[in-house]
Amino acid sequence: MSLDQRSTAILSHLVNAESYVSVKEIMEKFKISRRTVYYDIEKINGWLEENKLQPVDKVRGLGFGLDQETAKRIPEKIELFKTWQYDYSAKERKGWLALYLLGRDSPLFLEDLAKKVRVSRNTTIEDLKLLKEEIERFHVKLQFERKSGYRVIGEEDDKRKAIVYYLSNVLPNEGWQTLLSKIPTMLNLADSNIEDRLNLFELEELKAVQTIVAESEKDLNIHYTDDFFYSLTFRLIFFGKRLTQGKEIRIDEVEKEVLTETKEYKAACKIAQKLSYVFHVNFPHDEILYITKHLLSSRVQSSQGVFQENENTETHVLVEVVSKMVTDFQKYACVFLKERDLLEKNLLLHVKPSYYRIKYELEVENRVAELMKEKYPDVFLLTKKVIHHLEQAIGKKVNENEIALLAMHFGGWMRRTGVTPANRKQALIVCASGVGTSKLLEHQLEGLFSTVDIVGSVSLREFETNEYQVDFVVSTTPVSRKDVPVFVVSPILTEAEKESLLLNVNALVGTDVKDKSISVEGLLEIIKKHATITDKEGLEKEVRKYFSKPNSKVVVSTKPSLHQLLTKEYIQIKKDVKDWKEAIRVGAMPLLEKGNITEEYVQSMINTILQLGPYIVVAPKVAIPHAKPENGVKKLGMSLLCLEEGVKFSQSKRHEVNLLIVLAAIDGETHLKALSQLTTMFSEPTNVNKLVHAQSIETILQTIEAYST
Repeated sequence: MSLDQRSTAILSHLVNAESYVSVKEIMEKFKISRRTVYYDIEKINGWLEENKLQPVDKVRGLGFGLDQETAKRIPEKIELFKTWQYDYSAKERKGWLALYLLGRDSPLFLEDLAKKVRVSRNTTIEDLKLLKEEIERFHVKLQFERKSGYRVIGEEDDKRKAIVYYLSNVLPNEGWQTLLSKIPTMLNLADSNIEDRLNLFELEELKAVQTIVAESEKDLNIHYTDDFFYSLTFRLIFFGKRLTQGKEIRIDEVEKEVLTETKEYKAACKIAQKLSYVFHVNFPHDEILYITKHLLSSRVQSSQGVFQENENTETHVLVEVVSKMVTDFQKYACVFLKERDLLEKNLLLHVKPSYYRIKYELEVENRVAELMKEKYPDVFLLTKKVIHHLEQAIGKKVNENEIALLAMHFGGWMRRTGVTPANRKQALIVCASGVGTSKLLEHQLEGLFSTVDIVGSVSLREFETNEYQVDFVVSTTPVSRKDVPVFVVSPILTEAEKESLLLNVNALVGTDVKDKSISVEGLLEIIKKHATITDKEGLEKEVRKYFSKPNSKVVVSTKPSLHQLLTKEYIQIKKDVKDWKEAIRVGAMPLLEKGNITEEYVQSMINTILQLGPYIVVAPKVAIPHAKPENGVKKLGMSLLCLEEGVKFSQSKRHEVNLLIVLAAIDGETHLKALSQLTTMFSEPTNVNKLVHAQSIETILQTIEAYST
């Protein structure tokens, strides 16, 4: 029994877990179905049995676990057998094929490549076809000649960029021990038919370079992230091998001057000196500068270094970039991030390597972007909105993976203000009445569930003939397929249907039990002891519904849309005001009268502008005054003041404002949906002019309604 990439990762997760790991945790971590989890556990148990180890233990209500002795002996077994049976995934095969071809200058025959990745000739041919198409993104080509075999042709700099990318495809994320366990397989040590000339590296060589990388952390006074630590180790091995083949890198003369000014250059000099002993080759100055680029682009877990005035020019630019990004992020999200100085210091630690990765086109593959967009779309979009400061500094577009890494940092800091993003579920709408009806239902469901994403609307025929990976389905007509929960409702939801949906969906997604000390699984075990259960699944659902039932009326925690906040009584049209302070007071009046805010909040908004300047002016003619929730917000609210004659928030013409949206936020998250819709509305200049010249509140409401879906 052999282990593939995913089952290996699951086993590693169980080895390192402090306690039992639930099925749900494995499903979410590895993005697989419940059925696949059990399939992989069965495969793991087969491997454990072959190696005379205890199987994975399954405990109802707790999940999977390994006994202590087995957990201790797994790494020992890996070392003992040297060749841990491991099946490459299709992605890994493609990555290793690229690296074998990029790691040498002479061609390789198909038979050699097939043996290295341990699959058939036909499978290797298919993998090479995909690789040929993909590798062109790095401006290199995969060439085949019948007499000599396969080789990659192109510039040395482009080849090395491809090496960096494909390393990110093949290196494991489970730690150094797991990495070492795969080395024999990578080297094919168990296969005596494969010549040593085809090996990319030796185990002792790897350990020597790993020590050099660890020592560079001390020189730079930083701690690399684990994935970069492993990646840099292998990058240096490949660069050393390329150098021994006579393949040197060339650095632009202008860049040389900039790179030699950095502290990373000094560390690169030490690295190159040590590598010269490992590879028995002298590292020229351009190679040292090339290593400097990689050190500058390193992902860092922590840094003990303090920003110095004598830092290079680019670092000073990035300090300003970070400050602008934080200012804009707070402005667009309408939140005050605590300990701003510390936030900017930590954010600089992430922005700096991101800057160099993009500048030097050192692309790596990472699942972070898709996960951030899926789990925390609001924070991701807000970060995307402020990323233009970094793009201007680099002169290049920032890819979504880099945006996601920075969004993670902003998201983590937002949680310091008490915001904890909820886990989100996916739902599908099935509607036989067309797009109009499905859109109407979608709008109602979005208002009902704050943690559910509607992934789309399909017809009944589409639903019954295709597979959809969703948590549940809402349908306007009965459907026959029942592999996921289906809730049948009217196109326009009644109050009873809303309450029923809340009960059922809350029970389904696990937000049902208000008293977390109550365990549904534990209760079912007690019932099982004293009674015969004929329908366990049905009983569990009923129990969950019972505990999720509201005491009186249904309370829905949602992110309201723009039109739900900016209603008629919160909108004013005025000819003019005396000055900006009066504009704040007049604009806040509806919120004050309705009890959303106190007088303290109004004064706090004025004081903040006096202290920080006209930061609230977010677009031409538009300002969003706000203050901290603790300074007098009673409930979420938004008001709009339209001025025929603009009011100046500074002497600058660009700070003249006609539209004031006073925001009273209760936290860092609840208002984001409405704020996003407001931003979309004002991104169209014609809408700004339409509101400025509106003669009636009804005209304004029509525009707001159009952007509230």
